Amino acid sequence: MYTVIWRLGMKQFRILVLHDGKPGHLSQSYGLARMIASRCTRCDCEIISVRAVPRLKLLNRLLRRMAVNVNPLLRRMVFVFYRLEKMPIVPVDLVVSFGGNVVALNVAYSQLHGIPNALIGSAYTIPSRAIRAHLSLSGDLGDKNAVATTVVLCRVDQERCRQAGLALLQNSDRPLWTLLVGGNGSGYGYHDSDWHRLGAAVRALSEQYDIQWLISTSRRTGAAGVNILRRYMDDDICRAAIWYEGDVSEPLDAYLGAASQIFCTEDSLSMVSEAVAMDKPVITLRPTESLPTRAHSKALNYMAEVRLIERLDFSVLPYYRPRYCLPEKSYSAHLDEIFTRIIALGAVNELVRSPAPKYVVPHSVQPV
Repeated sequence: MYTVIWRLGMKQFRILVLHDGKPGHLSQSYGLARMIASRCTRCDCEIISVRAVPRLKLLNRLLRRMAVNVNPLLRRMVFVFYRLEKMPIVPVDLVVSFGGNVVALNVAYSQLHGIPNALIGSAYTIPSRAIRAHLSLSGDLGDKNAVATTVVLCRVDQERCRQAGLALLQNSDRPLWTLLVGGNGSGYGYHDSDWHRLGAAVRALSEQYDIQWLISTSRRTGAAGVNILRRYMDDDICRAAIWYEGDVSEPLDAYLGAASQIFCTEDSLSMVSEAVAMDKPVITLRPTESLPTRAHSKALNYMAEVRLIERLDFSVLPYYRPRYCLPEKSYSAHLDEIFTRIIALGAVNELVRSPAPKYVVPHSVQPV
């Protein structure tokens, strides 16, 4: 368990983030908590994160039934079936989570303590009456507690990233572009020819625009993809790189903060959202084999329509021309709308609310 306190005011507002340890689940649930905390300017907001893993996943469906049972003893029994980090002993004002492994625990904790809860993604068999705010990309769930996020929440902190990227900027006399590389998944398939095409395009853009790259691969890139990409890189083209090895993934804060433009493959909405959250030009990339799910495709199409991203195929990347158009609605503006909706549903007390800040595009977003 770890705690982050936002020193913002006099009142105390605590948010409990329950997660199963999966990076994507934690990123979105913590991102929701952080979004609320940053907008609660009339209180001290404390975020408490607790990892919870089911002892036996086969019991998840039964645990969800127990969590909404009228018998408080059955609701308390839900906790027995989880491997839990230390739970908070102080009163909590809101519990949030994402992922089927912790849905039952979210609801049981909310019911037992009589506090609001927020759930991201599928509710599985949990009735809407047991969820105060139900967040999803489209929000077309037909329930009065539905919240359409239209963008994926993430835990990126712009100022922290900017500070982390200063060292890279100070030691470079050329503009820096960042490339975040995923891999197979979500309907996208990568082959050796795709990695060669991407590597050649990255090299060509570096030479054409006199820039250097900050490159990060992921577990899904695979050893073959990493080895091919590395063949196209040298110290003149690549300023720094995180070549994924083993189970250790390094934070991307410095790469996000130092870049004037961010390129990322489309297979990970979490990765795309982290790039978009920086309020910089974002170019998403896709291989030849691209058959994303309906929800995945809808999210990307929406972000392209409001100019949060520019979508490109690997084959046209060598012909990319830097340009930047202000988005119709910034990522921050989307978060403001989500926050307003959550307050309207009673998940966050009106007393912690402050007027929504007006969004101003920082000078640093101008492309090379």
